[in-house]
Amino acid sequence: MTTDVTGQRALVTGASRGIGKAIAAALGQAGYQVIGTSRRPENIRDKIEGIEYLKLDLLDDRSVEECIKKASPIDVLISNAGGSHIWPAAEAPLEKVKEQFQLNLFGPIKLAQGFLAGMIQRKQGFILLIGSLAGRFSIPFQSSYAASKLALAGFAWALRNEVKAYGIKVVTLEPNHIRTTIKPDILLPQDSRFQHEMAKVIRWREKNVDRGSSSDIVAKKAVQILKKRNPRPFYAVGGSGPLLLFLKRILPDKSIEKLVRKNLGL
Repeated sequence: MTTDVTGQRALVTGASRGIGKAIAAALGQAGYQVIGTSRRPENIRDKIEGIEYLKLDLLDDRSVEECIKKASPIDVLISNAGGSHIWPAAEAPLEKVKEQFQLNLFGPIKLAQGFLAGMIQRKQGFILLIGSLAGRFSIPFQSSYAASKLALAGFAWALRNEVKAYGIKVVTLEPNHIRTTIKPDILLPQDSRFQHEMAKVIRWREKNVDRGSSSDIVAKKAVQILKKRNPRPFYAVGGSGPLLLFLKRILPDKSIEKLVRKNLGL
């Protein structure tokens, strides 16, 4: 069964491009009143008609608080904005690791907390967190990204059971390789001992992104999930994503490790 979403207010973070933009457009077509966020909304050239844009920088707590104040009240929070990286775990500056967690975990948590008070009071709401299958498979040289996305999924599952009695739904949607122009933060010291291995991972990622699924696939799945009366805690989307999530449940960890190393040529 599905729910009527006409006129509900939805906030989509990172709506200037990629997955966030596709989700914002799909929600608008589905009848939601959509608010999209961007670090620099004034620089968006191809804004989607009918969507309100707000400034949001997840690295700035004051910016998060201001966004919550301006957007409230909302019925739906889709936390999509974040960042990714490729770097050796053994050589990454701790400040860069902390930044990944601020973008992918602490910022989204603060945003969810800001809107939850109103949702609890109204006894309704939906929080959809855009995670990543990288959190399930922990791709080499994406350690901080994988760790932050896995932590986000853990946060979502705990929160889901805390607020269920208040009529609030919490779901994590984990895309597989999605075709996008968004580039990861690449950090590799010139004297790194991991030059050869990391180059393989970069080539592997570029190949998979080039032949990956469209952002529209994620947007379509997001709309379907939001309309469900009783959604599952986790969904995968994109290419072999659902199959990989199933294999993760049934295969031993060593088999998963072997599969990852083989695919990456490590």
